[in-house]
Amino acid sequence: MATHDIPMRPYDSTAGRIHPTEKKRPKTPTVDFHIHYRVAAADDLVKPHLTADKAHAGNAYADAASLAQNKKHHAERLSRLSDMSERLPDMDRMIVDVAAVCAYPQQFYYNVDKNLGYESSQLINDGLAKVVKESPDRHIGIGQVPLQDTDLAIKELKRCINELGFRGLQIGARVTEQEELSAPRLDPFWAAVQELDVPMLIHPSSFSSARFAPHHFLNIIGNPLDTTTGVHYLIFDGVLERFPNLKFVLSHGGAFTSHYFARMDHAYGARPDCRDKIHQLPSTYLKKFYFDTLVFSVEQLDFLIKTFGVDHVLLGTDYPFDMGEYDPVEHVYQANGITESDREKICGLNAFDLMKVDPAKFKFRVKI
Repeated sequence: MATHDIPMRPYDSTAGRIHPTEKKRPKTPTVDFHIHYRVAAADDLVKPHLTADKAHAGNAYADAASLAQNKKHHAERLSRLSDMSERLPDMDRMIVDVAAVCAYPQQFYYNVDKNLGYESSQLINDGLAKVVKESPDRHIGIGQVPLQDTDLAIKELKRCINELGFRGLQIGARVTEQEELSAPRLDPFWAAVQELDVPMLIHPSSFSSARFAPHHFLNIIGNPLDTTTGVHYLIFDGVLERFPNLKFVLSHGGAFTSHYFARMDHAYGARPDCRDKIHQLPSTYLKKFYFDTLVFSVEQLDFLIKTFGVDHVLLGTDYPFDMGEYDPVEHVYQANGITESDREKICGLNAFDLMKVDPAKFKFRVKI
């Protein structure tokens, strides 16, 4: 009987690269800009109103083996989505001093009634604010808004920033299956975000397709495809042209777009329908985006840094999920051709700068 070449290590060092024995870290605070938290009250509010067609795509399309593993994974990690007695020691092990904490992606709830979405966003943001208040030396709030309604999204955006003291937002890669982030009705929202100069983490919700049923393809392919599609709409529909100062942070290293953007440029130069709303190469707009480090391999991280610049790459883990990175600082220290100053930027200073937070307010906490 054949044996596997490596052991399985969920919630541990990735199989995507070789790991050094020596641990290093910068002398400046580290920040995880892609780390999730579950506010149970929001689930309790919304789930009674969810119909089968509004359930999570992973449950709707996953085959029996993937669905069984998804349920096992959820049970194993549920407590770590909210229990600080588990989360904080895990942050220490990952050499993460500060979490820019945002909601569990399944809590976007853009597909429910706008008032229910607004109420759930309020519950989530109040829950995140409580986390920040209880451990302000370890957390910065990244809020959520009900994108299904523009006015309510703006209202909750302003509450997040002006009342709760949050320093960013997390948004989905699309609003619903029928509506993209480039929908014209959202222009007033983008204008408000740009005026407040708020960074936004774009996170996928999977790309629903029966083709992705086996082998966790709904995540492996579907999640980056969802982000990739959202980015293309933002660029080709002219959102970045109309609002050039928006600051989007792309989870999972920018997904497929960050490594195949020349295809966009080729289309722009070859077809009139690929330039009807923009007037510069698509890659020009892409370079305005920021990218987290969640690409697992050294080669892909090197490519991100070389292509988009040290100032546009920042630490992200996707904690506490099995598709997350559990040695994020180690990964940055494996990158080639960068200085210690560059590592300090990627590991935390870029995130502080984006959020307009003084790093001196946070301690160099986690020792190795």
